[in-house]
Amino acid sequence: MIATAMSRRTFLKVTTVAGTGLAVGCVFDNEPTLTMSAGEGGQLGLWVRISPDNRITLVVPASEMGQGAHTGQAMLLAEQLEADWDTIEVVTAPVGSAYGNKKIMYQQVTGGSSSVTAWWDELSEVGAATRELLVEAAAQQWQVSDSQCTARAGRVYHEATARSLSYGQLAGAASRLSPPWRPKIKPREAYRLIGKPIPRLDIPAKVNGSAVFGIDVRRPGMRFAAVSQSPVFGGELTSYDERSALAIKGVESVVAVPNGIAVVADSTWHAHKGLEALGPKFAGGVTRGLDSAKVDAMLRAKLDEMGKAEIKGAETIDVEYQVPFLMHATLEPMNCTAHVTENSCDVWVPAQNQDRCESAAVDASGLSSDQVNIHTTLCGGGFGRRLESDFVTQAVTISRAVSKPVQVIWSREEDTRHGFYRPASMSRFQISVGTDGKPERWANQLACPSVAATFFPPVAWFDFDPTTYEGAKPIPYTVPDFDMEYTNVDFGVPIGSLRSVGALHNCFYVESAIDEAAHLARVDPFEYRRELLGEHPRHKKVLESVAKASNWGTALPEGHGRGIAIIECFDSVVAQVAEVSITGRGRLKIHRVDCVVDCGRVVNPDIVKSQMQGGIVFGLSIATREEITIKDGRVVQSNFDDYRIMKLKDSPIINVHVIQSDRESGGAGEPGVPCAAPALTNAIFAATGKRIRRLPIGKQQL
Repeated sequence: MIATAMSRRTFLKVTTVAGTGLAVGCVFDNEPTLTMSAGEGGQLGLWVRISPDNRITLVVPASEMGQGAHTGQAMLLAEQLEADWDTIEVVTAPVGSAYGNKKIMYQQVTGGSSSVTAWWDELSEVGAATRELLVEAAAQQWQVSDSQCTARAGRVYHEATARSLSYGQLAGAASRLSPPWRPKIKPREAYRLIGKPIPRLDIPAKVNGSAVFGIDVRRPGMRFAAVSQSPVFGGELTSYDERSALAIKGVESVVAVPNGIAVVADSTWHAHKGLEALGPKFAGGVTRGLDSAKVDAMLRAKLDEMGKAEIKGAETIDVEYQVPFLMHATLEPMNCTAHVTENSCDVWVPAQNQDRCESAAVDASGLSSDQVNIHTTLCGGGFGRRLESDFVTQAVTISRAVSKPVQVIWSREEDTRHGFYRPASMSRFQISVGTDGKPERWANQLACPSVAATFFPPVAWFDFDPTTYEGAKPIPYTVPDFDMEYTNVDFGVPIGSLRSVGALHNCFYVESAIDEAAHLARVDPFEYRRELLGEHPRHKKVLESVAKASNWGTALPEGHGRGIAIIECFDSVVAQVAEVSITGRGRLKIHRVDCVVDCGRVVNPDIVKSQMQGGIVFGLSIATREEITIKDGRVVQSNFDDYRIMKLKDSPIINVHVIQSDRESGGAGEPGVPCAAPALTNAIFAATGKRIRRLPIGKQQL
């Protein structure tokens, strides 16, 4: 065991549950305090609740979006608690400062691939402290020393006398003890759960249909609302036919919402039929006259404002790359259920940002924060879209107007045309290569809307946004003369964080550019990268591992090619190799992707592998098909018939290898995405000699 003092911002509270159970929580404060409390249960964070029937409920801070966060966080806590895994239940925490994510400015946010990395220490401390309380309770009952007792699989044992008690039997007594100041953390060699492929906790309910997502919420007397918003961003409602809408069966009312209007009915179908009859009309908007051609022109103009660098060398590269707007394309569309009364506001929502949801509900309801309750459901995908709260504002506004619980579910068309999009961007590279083939000068200019400005607008004023240029500055390759410039571009189109954020576009840009430099130097792309990674042994190991896993360098059939890419983001290093073939008619087939990831300490290797696999498919879909275009100031695409995503039949064989490491844990939910596009396009170049510099590949001639 490793003795550890509770962190400076951490203290424990212990409470009796229903007089016989135990509840332990970790609360953050400036001064550490150990306290007994029976009256502040609702204020406690990271609760461990142990009931007399031996059920253990863990209240964890992360939202479950399919990424396995609930299982990962529960494993951290249960490992130190020495819990019986079969007795574990998990619920998402309510809004509270104790659940603030230390990696995201202590906001209650699930994002940045931080569900494990931000909470490893705190959850471990709570589990260890709870275990010691239970051991002490058993020792006192047996009148023996704590050191003679051990905890294992939900029971405390006194081996000398062959006695044991379950956690449920000890919960009441443990709740009356003072929690330890220095709980002993189990060392890695004693782990029973961490590092093992433990089945995910959320899967059974998703298989049997009992899992509750946002669209599954039902409340007594609930009504359903359909919304229509201005197709031109920032437009205003000018007219609508309320009489015709109210004439539709089941329609009860029409309610104005920010940027649009809603129809409330006794079913979602009736609400949408009422919306059709309503026929809302809009005018104006900040994006009037904007189209994709103007977006391209604005990006190029920003690059020209920065100006080209003077590049001299034996050989040089001067190229530009470009990516489009993207939507999040979550399987579950935006939705929210709200019930506003005179003195309370309850919100049921699949959310990634509970703090922002609470603020939106406070503003829309006119109530105080202590009168607002956010109930986080399972999320049918998030990818960053559910960091926003526009759908919460709508549901609360409508419920307040009709004095009934109301569920808002966006149509797929509304979801597609009113997102917070991955920004379109353009990046220029000017690289000089010396007589030895190595890059001597690297000048990179990036024109892209600021993602961070959506949360903190001042960063856009100074063209400073590490979130947007992550992956472009710094780079892991050794270049004597490196320069990277960034400038913000404002199109008026709402933008937001899409899975892997800046690394998504910059990995495509940088790994394409380094591949072009390798070709110019007439050096194998893998060997070229390895030589330039001399100062980064972690990256070099990952790169060498993926080359070995993919049989890099072995002969391929005619028309086939391999491409390679590497990225460090969210404190993890990922490398991928894609193998493709191109038919005589230019048809692309992706045969295989090999992936190696070093994400430090691994909680659950199966979850890491599944996140890499999902991230690769996500990235390949973006590279091959996905695109949001603008015409007359509005989004052209409307559904999955024209916003095309990769289908199962097009998915390649994916092999994932996880490097065992003692490093601090890194992210897994996002780092698998960025390399997919450049590995693919570099493979296409290897097979055809055709360099892809603009995504998606779509119908480009191969």
